[in-house]
Amino acid sequence: MSSRIEAYLYGTGEASMAAAVGITVTEPGPVVYTARLLAPARLADALTAWAAALTASALVGTYTLSWDSAAQAVTISATGVASFGVEFGGNLAAALGFSTASGHTGALSYTGDQQALARFDRIWIESVSAEPHDGVELHRYRHGRHRAIAWSDLDVITGRVYAHAETLRRLSTSYCAAGLVRVHVDSSVGAARAIDEPWGYVDGMVLALDDVELVDSRDHGAARIVIGVPRG
Repeated sequence: MSSRIEAYLYGTGEASMAAAVGITVTEPGPVVYTARLLAPARLADALTAWAAALTASALVGTYTLSWDSAAQAVTISATGVASFGVEFGGNLAAALGFSTASGHTGALSYTGDQQALARFDRIWIESVSAEPHDGVELHRYRHGRHRAIAWSDLDVITGRVYAHAETLRRLSTSYCAAGLVRVHVDSSVGAARAIDEPWGYVDGMVLALDDVELVDSRDHGAARIVIGVPRG
């Protein structure tokens, strides 16, 4: 059984922030179009939205953005056009697994060359049952995040994340280390967590990702993860 954690990405229709949520494609001609993520979305849904916007634009090609599990990064590809170039706005390059935001030209497909910071598949999560927020020791949480528990109707799920040491280092500074995420304790389960589906996924806020322990001799490590889940 393997686990997965996937971030929700920032999106906005605000013109002044358009560059931060846009992927710009240039086809021969040149024909240039920037597809923007207009609202916050989980990575998988964001990829679908960008692909749909690119394909529906004045560009000639039909575009696909997909997750490459082997590369642990996103692939953007096209058909129906000789080639295209792509440039990522804001911090999207790192979020999607590309070490550079620009310079991707002359091909029909590009796959990120490093671990994407918006999704991690090569992890294992040991989870415990949800605990009502009024029973949680609030002082455990750092950066003032306990204040959110104080006024939000949340349950708290605490667990341990195990991963390769380098994966854990990147996870601890990634888009999955804070904010809204989707956590799959068992990646093979596609349903949401419920009484009759205890291994289903949960959507919640990362309240803490700390107590990192690295075992250099074995090149792996572990960390505590705390997820705040809205109470249904």
